[in-house]
Amino acid sequence: MLMLTTSSALIFTGCQKDLKPDTEPVSAVPTTKAAITLPNAINPFSLRNVEKAKATLAANSSIKKSSTSTANLGGSQPQFVYFKINPANISGDLVKAFDDDSTVKLLSFPFANAAIYNDSFALDETKAEQLNDGNVYGVINIDNPILQTLSTSVSTIQTQFLDTLTLIPEEDTTLLFQAFREAGYTDAQLDQFRICLFKRPHGFVRYLDRQLNNGNGRLEPVRRIGVWGLLFGIPMNAFTDDNGYYQLPWRFTVGTIMGTMAKNQRVNVKPFDTHGGWAITALIQALVVGPVDIIGWRNSCQMRNDINIHLTAHKQNRLWAQILNNYAFNEDYSSNEGIATSPKGMICYAHWGGSLPFGAASAPLIGHLDYGTLTLELILNHVMGGNVNIPRDYPNLFNAMTGIMPDMTVKVRASSEPLFYNSRLAQILFHELGHASLYHKVGQDWYKKLMVASIRDGYGSPGYNNWGVVQVAESWAEFIGTEHARRRFGSFGFKRSDMLGFITFTPFNQESEDWFSENWIPSGLYYDLMDNVNLRPEAWDRVGGASISDMYNVFDPYSTSVCNYFEQFVGTYPRFNNAATIDLFNFYPFAYCLN
Repeated sequence: MLMLTTSSALIFTGCQKDLKPDTEPVSAVPTTKAAITLPNAINPFSLRNVEKAKATLAANSSIKKSSTSTANLGGSQPQFVYFKINPANISGDLVKAFDDDSTVKLLSFPFANAAIYNDSFALDETKAEQLNDGNVYGVINIDNPILQTLSTSVSTIQTQFLDTLTLIPEEDTTLLFQAFREAGYTDAQLDQFRICLFKRPHGFVRYLDRQLNNGNGRLEPVRRIGVWGLLFGIPMNAFTDDNGYYQLPWRFTVGTIMGTMAKNQRVNVKPFDTHGGWAITALIQALVVGPVDIIGWRNSCQMRNDINIHLTAHKQNRLWAQILNNYAFNEDYSSNEGIATSPKGMICYAHWGGSLPFGAASAPLIGHLDYGTLTLELILNHVMGGNVNIPRDYPNLFNAMTGIMPDMTVKVRASSEPLFYNSRLAQILFHELGHASLYHKVGQDWYKKLMVASIRDGYGSPGYNNWGVVQVAESWAEFIGTEHARRRFGSFGFKRSDMLGFITFTPFNQESEDWFSENWIPSGLYYDLMDNVNLRPEAWDRVGGASISDMYNVFDPYSTSVCNYFEQFVGTYPRFNNAATIDLFNFYPFAYCLN
């Protein structure tokens, strides 16, 4: 039995072109300091306290004869270690180990301190932030091998083992209430607990989407978001279904602190908040803890009804919810069309920034591809915006990032909700997911060429090294991103078109948009190949009937320009090898290579 004590491009794919470097100040100082001092309180689920409760019950002959408590049956319960670390010098390997283990619970405040589990304290998001002292607090199963790493990292992350917790079976009320008595709870308090015994938190998670419901807006269910509750520090987890519904797998007696976690098997959102300046230690802490939203304290009587979580303000939690949903819908749309989805387990840096215009996004797939020495250049351009040299100037932050390299990045300004925020964000994310989907067809070498060309040459004019790879990647991504956004929002959704300005997702506008970013990136080509009805008079467009899977399946490592794609397309589908298809391809500004 172990009882631990306190011890020792800039790839702006799918975005606006006129973006400027971020000019937010850099600071190594945390943005928050603890403003609440908690009293010492015995945790009822502390192993010492539970052992004491068992001993009391064993000594009481009347209870011993009538009880079915595990205290008398000699049963044992799962045990957990409660710890804290200073994340300032954390290694990328430990960040990854935490990130890969869904059983580890990490938060930015002392969440296994029993003083916060009551109605009088009523922990909420504000109080949780006031308790944030810059450390990371965690609970981990006592058999988890990560404990050994924590034990040997005292000099770098200042590990402190604060307590050992044990899980009392939910039906063992005899031991449960005796543990509360040993922790100082009165019989009057226990009588209050009995009023609402054994309630499972349940309800819906939704966010406000202003463009859905024919442009009238509605609360949209968040798919596959994690919802958690804490049993005096011991985590209980669930995921929402496609209707946004969740139910935690534990019947609580007293109450619980609740929150959400924007992470699932498809995507792991990583917070990156620089809107008040680059507070380096706070950035590291957030990367380690992850996309956690604190809902706060809920007592067991409140659990008789739905505990609904509605994200309506322009805050990070709403951004994270939209990212999860757009990944989920992209998976559905892609599967229905017979094309590959993005790789599983993508890490998406959700950059909550201050100065860049809305729309900066990229899909470098750094977490899935080995870029070697190019990795530093990608990080500088994709995450930093090119103005902060993190590897050189802030090695601690870079060390933490190496364990969770971004596959995708997206930036939203924190100051105000962007115009047509929901549908524009969806189209941007669908565009980037179009890149990630294309990776399955073109392969690693092709995709690396895309990254190099994008960060070193941008869009510019055709003719630079691997410009044709950029042409193929960006034209397809903008087409499929817009097509998926149209399915999601219909004609009430908007995007910002480089060619046309703000436009809705109508067939006419899709027909009218010929290019993305530059006129040699022909995003309109694919819509012309697909549509059977030419809504906009276009003498060059007498083709139609190609499915999305038809067009997608042509891509391969040899698709190094749209001209090559044309040859592959008509060679794969002889029915399109005709004058009408040649006229269509000749219309777009890459015709000079069709000789």
